[in-house]
Amino acid sequence: MSILKVENLSKVYGEEGTKTIAVDNISFEVEKGEFIAIVGSSGSGKSTLLHMIGGVDKPTSRKYNYK
Repeated sequence: MSILKVENLSKVYGEEGTKTIAVDNISFEVEKGEFIAIVGSSGSGKSTLLHMIGGVDKPTSRKYNYK
């Protein structure tokens, strides 16, 4: 049973000419009882991803479900 489903999550800062893509079209699903890790180099969007899932930051485009 899935407890979190994220589809096509993206976050873009700035506008044309100065835009920075922090998270680019991320999709994943977390099943009940699963443990996950989010890893990557500095500046790769880990904190931005967690902020969007937690509702702290608004995604540019998204579809996610909590159960």
